[in-house]
Amino acid sequence: MTNTKTFKRSKTARLIMMVPAAGMVLAGCGEKPVEVQVFNSPDECAAYYNPPAECKAAFDDAKALHPQVAPRYASRQECETDFGTGQCETAPVLAANNTVSTNTVPAEQTQQSQQSSGFFMPMMMGFMAGQMLNRGGMAGAPQQQTAAANRSPVPNQPLYKSRDDRSTFRTATNTAVASQPGSTSIRPSAVQPKPAAMARRGGFGAQAAQRNVSSNGG
Repeated sequence: MTNTKTFKRSKTARLIMMVPAAGMVLAGCGEKPVEVQVFNSPDECAAYYNPPAECKAAFDDAKALHPQVAPRYASRQECETDFGTGQCETAPVLAANNTVSTNTVPAEQTQQSQQSSGFFMPMMMGFMAGQMLNRGGMAGAPQQQTAAANRSPVPNQPLYKSRDDRSTFRTATNTAVASQPGSTSIRPSAVQPKPAAMARRGGFGAQAAQRNVSSNGG
């Protein structure tokens, strides 16, 4: 009988000790997820009954942000190790404030300037629409839906896919956001764009596939 009581107390103690750990995880997930959409292209976005003009605008936002946030590699070979043969391009020269230079120069000179940067980056493989109507949102109260979209804390941004994890859309900071096109819920703080940074070799390769970190949870 004594042994039984001791076992019960011990089991209860273990359960109590587990609570703080669970609380710590939940504390990191206290941020309210928001709904966004991810797509491979503007046409795919429009096929989900989204306004084509808004799809193009979201894509254009992501495309403009792409050269500012895409990870940098010292060589094309290192980049293709993570993203696959033919999936990398020359990284443009960034201005002093780490944004893409917008000097009005002829296109030929701009191309030469971009090529002279000496770094490479993955090609944009999709985009996240965080400032757009949700699928089916046009039914009911469109003004409320539009207002909600305007309050979205997630900016439109480019997405990438690693060589070893072709099914997963990832942000430039290697945060997995979805495994298929359409709507998904994410924590805004997990997908805020950051200035381009040098990537470690293998950063988006096998290590990324193993981590498979999702921004849905804590």
